[in-house]
Amino acid sequence: MKIFKNMKINLKGIFKPNKTLSSLDYEIHDFLKKNAVGYSKRVKSGILMKKFNITDNKSLRRHIQNIRQDETLQKIVCSEAGRNGGYWIAKNDKEVQDTLDHLYKRAMEMLKTYSILKRKAKLDGQYRLKMTKYEKELIESVMR
Repeated sequence: MKIFKNMKINLKGIFKPNKTLSSLDYEIHDFLKKNAVGYSKRVKSGILMKKFNITDNKSLRRHIQNIRQDETLQKIVCSEAGRNGGYWIAKNDKEVQDTLDHLYKRAMEMLKTYSILKRKAKLDGQYRLKMTKYEKELIESVMR
């Protein structure tokens, strides 16, 4: 697991204001402001991708991220994943809070995964041995 050796998290610059938005970012934002205010008027990602000639979900998510992280655009873009999901401009505090809760949960799951992988990698150079139940019981009986 040398890939994790000397791994350090660098948060320097992570909270700097986003670079300037692209014209496509502004177009997506304007479209949502005009056509998708409130959860009931959410727009599916496929529709946004088709309208703005975006070829993959990852690129669309990057545009949404740019919009969300821009300090000059004050409207909050909400989202919900899944069949009934989509993107919309928040209409009330509940929609904002639901989106914040969703993002927080995702961030905590990522942090949990990071912690587990780091622990599995045993950065101190130790490695785990996979043992059968019998082997584990045998070792534990000898160690008593």
